[in-house]
Amino acid sequence: MARATYKTRLETLIANSAISQRDRTFAQSLLSNYERKGRLSAGRAKWVATLEDRYSPENIAAAIQKNSSMLDRLNTLHARTEPTSYANGYTESLINQVKADRRLSERQMEILRKIEAEHDDGAMAERVKWVEGYKNDPTLRNDAIVVAHYYKTTGYFGSTADAILNSDTFIPTYSQYNKMVKNKYAQKVLAAHNDKPKYEQGQLVTFRSSAGAAERRCGDGYLKPTVPMMVIAADAAPVTSAARGAKKYKLLPIGKAETLIVEERYIMKARKLGSAKK
Repeated sequence: MARATYKTRLETLIANSAISQRDRTFAQSLLSNYERKGRLSAGRAKWVATLEDRYSPENIAAAIQKNSSMLDRLNTLHARTEPTSYANGYTESLINQVKADRRLSERQMEILRKIEAEHDDGAMAERVKWVEGYKNDPTLRNDAIVVAHYYKTTGYFGSTADAILNSDTFIPTYSQYNKMVKNKYAQKVLAAHNDKPKYEQGQLVTFRSSAGAAERRCGDGYLKPTVPMMVIAADAAPVTSAARGAKKYKLLPIGKAETLIVEERYIMKARKLGSAKK
């Protein structure tokens, strides 16, 4: 049997499912220190032994028996939380803390009572009602998808947006949905998405003076501001701006073989080919 080193002992601690996040982070820092220096100071070595004792099978079993009432309370609440929610992660950390026989602070108890109120029988019934509504009303999911595309470009609501776009079975909580879809920026995005296209397929358009180089980029070069372009399709890409006129069009410049995507606010109806001021 291989001799246990501080490296293997710390790795065992880090892998222990009962260890708190704080103690796991501390153990990881001890491991990093050991791997960097090849040894631990007497003080750090003492902490390895302290953590091993704290999370030994015997002490965990004793703590579970001693704190069975609180653990039942926490486990019941944890089962009611959404898997990726703050409440889920918070209650899991409390469970690990109690298993390590560490007392919950008054602040932790205050937050616990708040989470319990948010997950009582009435709240759970409302959640079931919301889930059924989301499943049966395609408008809710469609709006969530439109807004998720927008937020993928902003950095906000990142994990929720990813889940909406990448999983057909993911259902955001009522709170997540309202925060992401009902705010003023999201509503502007939805308005742009739902607006009737100002320009129809086959119509000729050209750039407005507000169109910059980024909008006029086509292939390896830049189009002249006055070049006429044919509308190939409206709603050609997801709306990624909360500005008015953010609907996107696929355009084919006259005389070119490559198309480009431009927002509605940067184009206008073109004069007929061959027309000019007299």
